[in-house]
Amino acid sequence: MNAVYSINRFNEQGRIPVRSERFYQNNNEWYFSVRAGLDQGPYKTFEEARQALTLYIKESLSTP
Repeated sequence: MNAVYSINRFNEQGRIPVRSERFYQNNNEWYFSVRAGLDQGPYKTFEEARQALTLYIKESLSTP
């Protein structure tokens, strides 16, 4: 288990929930997973996928 997954997040108490890698690569294309269930991608590079995830999170937080 990655060390990042073995500590509680801010304001999280009790047992640490199961977490998985958010990014993955398939056929040299990058994707990221979201809780909504639909994976996002493909992206040409990991950096493009990371930037898209950042935008996805910002948009999700601004939508009521």
